[in-house]
Amino acid sequence: MPAKCPPTSVPDALCSLELSEVRWYTRWQAVLASTRDAIIGIDSGGTVTLFNQDSEELFGYAAAEVVGENVTLLMPAPYAAQHDQHLENYRTTRDPKAIGRIRQVEARRKNGEVFPIELSISEARVGRHVIYSAIIRDISGRRRAQAELIELHKLVQQRERLAYIGAVTAKIVHDVGNPLAGLLMQAQLILGRAQRSDVPSTQAMREPAEQIISTVGRLDTLVKGFMIFACAQRLELADVLLPRFLQEAVSFWQPVAAARTIEIDFDPDHGGIVQADEKQLRRVLDNLLKNAIEAIDQGPGCVNILVAVPTEQTVRISIADTGPGFPQTIEAFRLFETTKADGTGLGLAVAKQIMLAHGGGIEFTPCAPHGTAFHLDLPR
Repeated sequence: MPAKCPPTSVPDALCSLELSEVRWYTRWQAVLASTRDAIIGIDSGGTVTLFNQDSEELFGYAAAEVVGENVTLLMPAPYAAQHDQHLENYRTTRDPKAIGRIRQVEARRKNGEVFPIELSISEARVGRHVIYSAIIRDISGRRRAQAELIELHKLVQQRERLAYIGAVTAKIVHDVGNPLAGLLMQAQLILGRAQRSDVPSTQAMREPAEQIISTVGRLDTLVKGFMIFACAQRLELADVLLPRFLQEAVSFWQPVAAARTIEIDFDPDHGGIVQADEKQLRRVLDNLLKNAIEAIDQGPGCVNILVAVPTEQTVRISIADTGPGFPQTIEAFRLFETTKADGTGLGLAVAKQIMLAHGGGIEFTPCAPHGTAFHLDLPR
């Protein structure tokens, strides 16, 4: 004759157990409830029968909110929609796709947050009833550590690559720099003679000489820029007062912008003090202001410089223009990527390296209705 089930010992679905089975089940609950892993028990229909204290801490639910509910309460899509069917398939086929295995899936907390878990499911029989228990571990920290390790590996590879590029670049600068300087001097000499001569044949040499000087100048700029990119950024940090720093840059570029009917808008009352290498930071700002002016080309147009403090630890300098916008197909910070016919594709790549060396970052966003805003983030 089955013993009457105590009111709080086992779920109603198990009240047909013999007394010895009830006692076994009660001891099983006590053991699982005291373990330091999150453990959830369900019956063959998917109803939660056990939700221990670690499960409460992990999911944010009290046990009373979960026991008696379907376990899909703790699952995000698509797991929730598939779970009942998986149980039915197992009852029919006895093919244990999940039981006895350790799997990495996702779970959902009470606040809706989805997080990665490691899940191990086992099956036990008590009389005619089946009980499934799941041991659950939050592997968010492990995932973060793995991601950080991957990023660290990428950083090491990047530094090794840059060291190799630096060595190659030094060789190029040495082997190409001197011939380029000699070629430039010869072209300048020919141009000077052509300008002083009235002989038609000599005059015909002016245009080729000017083209050589222009091409050599571009090659020299490219080689020097590549050298800057390849070298490790060595910073000389000091206090930089942003209003003064930005005002100096605006004063320098204002005549260039005015000649193209472009206004540079800047509020000198905003800003603060940051720790930065002023020379290197000015290199970045000059590049962005030059790019903004050239993007507008001929006004009327406007370049806005804004300073914000998005967090207590960060200062953001934004340079927004009213130009045509940055093409979405362009990877702005990739080496040699450029939208200009005569661009080297080094400016933004170098700018990113300088900002990363400062412990900050650089990104860009489109402006409405058109234009682009570049954002420099610096630690305060």
